[in-house]
Amino acid sequence: MPHAPPPHHNAGADATTDVLATKLRLLRRDADLTLQQLSQRCGISASALSKIEHGQLSPTYEKIAALARGLEVDVGELFSPLQQTGLRARRSITRQGDGLVHRTPQYVYELLHADLADKRFIPLLTTIKAHERSAFPQLLSHDGEEMLYVMRGSVVIHTDSYAPLELAAGDSCYFDSAMGHACISGGDEDAQVLWICSHTTIKP
Repeated sequence: MPHAPPPHHNAGADATTDVLATKLRLLRRDADLTLQQLSQRCGISASALSKIEHGQLSPTYEKIAALARGLEVDVGELFSPLQQTGLRARRSITRQGDGLVHRTPQYVYELLHADLADKRFIPLLTTIKAHERSAFPQLLSHDGEEMLYVMRGSVVIHTDSYAPLELAAGDSCYFDSAMGHACISGGDEDAQVLWICSHTTIKP
């Protein structure tokens, strides 16, 4: 990617794809679900689920949230290590460039503190590659709330409830994730934001 910062590299992307593929497969089997049954729960086709499990498809955050909802886990569990401790005095440090990278056609996410499961929110350092609203066939929508803080460049947030909102470096926006939304870079360069999303709440 021509404008990606140093932390985003192919090795990280491969590592994230491997983690997601492995955890999805294990969590689905632990839940005793077939691909077809999980498909019915999360609204993702069985063929797409199979590709994700084999590391052949990188799902959007919307799809990741749907997977978490279907498996009845939080989003972070899909990227956390296989072994977790029961300690409550937790601390996690992510050094520059050490986050897990997940690429989609519109965004490059670097997941921060992916070693912790059961987080109350998901912190993402995100490069926004999309420069046109047409990059999104439809606006994204999922459970939760989110906040983004523009670190570099400018960002235009499109929603189904408000007029397009342009944010410059240093600006931030907090919004309901259930509202249809999509973010594009407002300039010639890719934008970079700190994006924080609450995880999917599991309801009985």
